[in-house]
Amino acid sequence: MTVGSQTKSTSTMDNHNYPGLYQCADITANSRQKTYFLLQKIYLGSLVIGGLLGIFVSFFSDCVLRGTYTVLAIVLAAGFLVLWVGRARQDDNIWFDCRAIAESVKTATWRYMMTVPPFHDDDTADQEFILSLKEMRKARPECHKHFADVAVVSAPAITDFMRHMRSTSCVARRAFYLEHRIRIQKTWYSDKAAHNARIGSQWFWTIVILQGIAVIVAIIQASTGGLRVNMVPVFMTCAAVIAAWSQMRRHDELKKTYALAAQELSELEALAVNLASQDFPQLVEQVEEAVSREHTMWCARRDIHLR
Repeated sequence: MTVGSQTKSTSTMDNHNYPGLYQCADITANSRQKTYFLLQKIYLGSLVIGGLLGIFVSFFSDCVLRGTYTVLAIVLAAGFLVLWVGRARQDDNIWFDCRAIAESVKTATWRYMMTVPPFHDDDTADQEFILSLKEMRKARPECHKHFADVAVVSAPAITDFMRHMRSTSCVARRAFYLEHRIRIQKTWYSDKAAHNARIGSQWFWTIVILQGIAVIVAIIQASTGGLRVNMVPVFMTCAAVIAAWSQMRRHDELKKTYALAAQELSELEALAVNLASQDFPQLVEQVEEAVSREHTMWCARRDIHLR
């Protein structure tokens, strides 16, 4: 790393400044998360499309009817195939495990840069950090094979930026930690809490509207003796699909846990502004504990063992 690039990199804590293990786990987790939700969208979409096709077959003639049933069979078979593929790939398990590794490495990295236990001794800090990375890898050996295709697999375990930040003064480290760990993490939690609250509310009212329409259509069906097309199953299927998707995304749970983490970091930020230098290691311990607590709850919701 050149002097110019190193000076420029001190303005922010980018992903390439973290150890290679973090970069591999983060990239793999993001990729598997996208794949998992894509497969779920395709599967749930096949249910909605299958319901619509099943309703409107009564409008078609015998010639078109056979083709419609063929398309319906293909759509349902595709949904079944996607469901089986998703089960076999286990993208959600890989996503969860890799995210657990990434967050554990991230916390260890900040502890290392801020020279707090167990990395407070300069003579043994590097050995202790490498040992902690090995323990994280050994805890989830099934993730190793998924790192092979990641371009940053050969990135250093201790980056130049980490060593540079560790060598700076306590005042510089404290200012950097306040700006690039506490405030950025607090903003991230706040934005995610607001996002999940907004999306969760939108999905809730969408379900309410669909079920309300289904009730109205059912009343019309009962009062008229039955219409040629019964749309009640379609509306109920759509409502069920949206409910399943919202439950899968866990919007209601995430808005609460993220809001709680943001509030806790906001309180620690207020303490950090006028903090004495000798109390800085304790502050780092409290911040990393708060972040780890949110991550522990995240793992517990998904039945992941923290080893």
